[in-house]
Amino acid sequence: MEADMAEIIESYADAHTDDLLPLLEDLLAETESITGRSRWSIGKVEGKMLQMLIKISNAKSVVEVGTFTGFSALVMAEALPPDGILTTCENSKQYADIAQRYFKKSPYGKKIVLKLGPALETLGAIADSSADFIFIDADKPSYGRYFDEALRILHPGGIIFVDNVFWRNKIFKKKISNENARAIAAFNDKVNRENRVEKVMLSIRDGVYLIRKKQIN
Repeated sequence: MEADMAEIIESYADAHTDDLLPLLEDLLAETESITGRSRWSIGKVEGKMLQMLIKISNAKSVVEVGTFTGFSALVMAEALPPDGILTTCENSKQYADIAQRYFKKSPYGKKIVLKLGPALETLGAIADSSADFIFIDADKPSYGRYFDEALRILHPGGIIFVDNVFWRNKIFKKKISNENARAIAAFNDKVNRENRVEKVMLSIRDGVYLIRKKQIN
């Protein structure tokens, strides 16, 4: 019954949220056909939330950790102003190739710079306090290190948005045996202890963590 209600709530929220661009439906279909993992892409509700946050925060410099096939990058690029830039990190050439093809098809793709290789290397090359908004949705055991780098490159008042912080509800078990769930639970505790940020955890899809780097007084 609880699972049924969760699906009802998600469907209701989806039906009362603006649609995304039709090109993204094509991307999801191809992602499923080639990888069988279209569920890894963020959904419509989460996508529109990302867009609203970028617009509300007047972000111009966005960093994404985990491109996958480019769905979330295209969603965020649409919300950026004409002079905005989104740098996205992907370690899989297969996924990056799919993403690049769709970036070329989209009028917003010109705002996206895809960096192929380990995300920590890409993040390490970004200047301190230079990013406005950071989206983390990549390998779960590295979330803690991505967060540390995100705090360094984010300017005071900037936003970090983290996906999958419930990890398929496995973090709620008394004994967590799943490696990714253990990593996520540790990450959540790390963020909760961090006094340089303000944070709120939201029960959207698989859980999201909305984090704001505090202003320097």
